[in-house]
Amino acid sequence: MNKKNILSVIAILLLLISGVSVYAQRSNRAPENRFGIRAGFNMSDLTSAKGLDIYNGLAFYNKDLSYVGFTDTKPFQYGFNVGAIGQIKIAGPWFIQPSLIFTTKGYNLNTQNQGNLSQNVEITAQAYYVQLPIDLVWKYSFSNDFRFLVQAGGYLGFGVAGETHFLDHYGEKTMPRNRHEQTITPDADNGYIGYDYTVHQLLDEDYDATFMTEGTNRWDAGLELGLGFEYKMFQISLSYQYSLTPLYDYSYDFSLRYLEKGIQNTSNSFEHLKIESPKSPSQHVISITLAYYLDLFSNKIKY
Repeated sequence: MNKKNILSVIAILLLLISGVSVYAQRSNRAPENRFGIRAGFNMSDLTSAKGLDIYNGLAFYNKDLSYVGFTDTKPFQYGFNVGAIGQIKIAGPWFIQPSLIFTTKGYNLNTQNQGNLSQNVEITAQAYYVQLPIDLVWKYSFSNDFRFLVQAGGYLGFGVAGETHFLDHYGEKTMPRNRHEQTITPDADNGYIGYDYTVHQLLDEDYDATFMTEGTNRWDAGLELGLGFEYKMFQISLSYQYSLTPLYDYSYDFSLRYLEKGIQNTSNSFEHLKIESPKSPSQHVISITLAYYLDLFSNKIKY
């Protein structure tokens, strides 16, 4: 997603904020209900890298020809979230806290087979979502201005853009460069790698739009937990999101892709490379978020 598109999304969110602000000022609601803006820092990753090599057309083995797969050595993708936030009092210290945000997720994977740096593979995935989190918040007041809070809830998101970069370093230190043999059976000459040539159009490097790639879920839903503090109109929180929707569907039916290349009775790389499919990976995110609540619902605003 280029800078122009990101700025466009942020501009739309700001227009929404402005529209709600005007409505809120004219509503003159009780001061327990608040509306504001929020922005934060994200650290995201997949719940597991297991099977991701096979999904991308490679299977890493050791010298005993036992499958070992990826070892993730870069755990986080850094990003941000920005948008609008509200609070609606239910009773006593209990509040409903909805948000509408633009948020980034993804992962970095830099792995190697048997310690050989010439065989490592890098995958960088970026995913951008419009997301609606809704939390139940409990507050404990130390004073009129200072409060501790705990929040729990869920979210629904829709992927709007992103890019995934696949880079295979196999054989790049040899002249001429050694290439993967297009074979299911690994051996020493092939670096103990099983190779599914149907996956990537480019042999060593591939760029894909994240949500345009078949088998990738655009919809995202999950759970959220967090805690934080409020001081007057400011709120700072630390939250954790766990997606219940896998980013990739390991059982996705790619049969047509194989039929086009003359391969029968095969629907995905796990069947092609004869390795049992693990559980599909989901995303999880740690966020630090600062919110500022505008004084819109009190009697201080007159017309």
